[in-house]
Amino acid sequence: MQLQPGQNIPLTASAVTLNLNYPAGPGFRGELDTCVFLLNEQGKVRGDADFIFFNNLASPEGGVTLSPGGQQSSVHLALDRIPAAVQKIAVTLVIDGADTISSLRQLALAVVGTADFVLEVNGRSEKAVVLAEVYRHQGNWKIRALGQGFNGGLEPLAIGYGVDVAPASEAAPPAAVSRISLEKKLEAKAPRLVSLAKTATVSLAKHKLDTLQASVAFVLDASGSMTAEFKKGHVQSVLDRIAVLATQFDDDGTMDVWGFAERHKKYRDVTLDNLDGYIHAIRGEGKRSMWEILPGLGGTNNEPPVMEEIVDYFRDSKLPVYIVFITDGGISKTRAIKEAIRRSANYPIFWKFVGLGGSNYGILKNLDDFTDRRLDNTHFFAMDDFATVKDDRLYDQLLEEFKEWHDEAIRQRIL
Repeated sequence: MQLQPGQNIPLTASAVTLNLNYPAGPGFRGELDTCVFLLNEQGKVRGDADFIFFNNLASPEGGVTLSPGGQQSSVHLALDRIPAAVQKIAVTLVIDGADTISSLRQLALAVVGTADFVLEVNGRSEKAVVLAEVYRHQGNWKIRALGQGFNGGLEPLAIGYGVDVAPASEAAPPAAVSRISLEKKLEAKAPRLVSLAKTATVSLAKHKLDTLQASVAFVLDASGSMTAEFKKGHVQSVLDRIAVLATQFDDDGTMDVWGFAERHKKYRDVTLDNLDGYIHAIRGEGKRSMWEILPGLGGTNNEPPVMEEIVDYFRDSKLPVYIVFITDGGISKTRAIKEAIRRSANYPIFWKFVGLGGSNYGILKNLDDFTDRRLDNTHFFAMDDFATVKDDRLYDQLLEEFKEWHDEAIRQRIL
């Protein structure tokens, strides 16, 4: 059965699959994202969990599951699991990039085993479209073919459905524009990182940090126990992912870098131009003893001196400073570390401590209990095995608590 726009049919089965097909035309530039919104009686989502997209593939109760595939995707509906508060389910397509719907060869939705709907694409300039709505009617479910377009893409579509999108100032682009901009920056100078752009930007928007400007610094533990993490490439991989955030946060995309063991050193700034092989390059700058990872730093860990230097370096910053400090543990200098953190809390400095495959994180693991400072300006999380951590989870953990600190720093006039 072929549906026309506005036509509806009943859904008699409790399990329904919708196949979506959007073959792109020649020279298509962009990404095709299927998004599903679970809506209440007022036509709004009840919360973030009701927005199903590439970074949230299923509703909590399992009623809606998305299988994204670019030009071919599918949405699986278990209608008997849909909460009673959900009255309507909107199935949409969003184009991220320069092109519009008219750049597609076809725009089609099939209710498997029941009906098809093909939308005319010629001459259409929208970047988002509501393909169909699944809705309750007198105790039963129906599906209505639509084809309603939105010129602005994902943001006006999501706002229309009540998704909490961080407001953008006049000087900063909205989340959708930030995402395209980040991809373009990476595409030009670090194309191997383009795949991280979407994941990073989703997390930035989720944490309401997509329009924030900040300075970024990276501090790496180069004590002897970190040897395996360096050899496996995990330190470079973490640096790559922080560089993506630095590209978003900072207009010039530069990132300050320190290494420490028994001694410490500030290295040349990381940029997209020198990111590839950066860790290998600094390891080769001078002769190393058999106990050293970075030349001249020694083999044991001594955190307080590098932390104190960083506080002095950034104390007068006009921008918030986001510092990622990676270590495999062996933390023992509790009093001196607390003093450095206590002092830094008076300045626009936020510490993200990341445990990388180690143990005995000491005070870093218990920073929530450290209340003797002006405000909480730290967060810690550990990755026992970096290779098993998915990028979306990593970015969420990297960004956790940064916005809360930023807002409190503004309230206390630190920023």
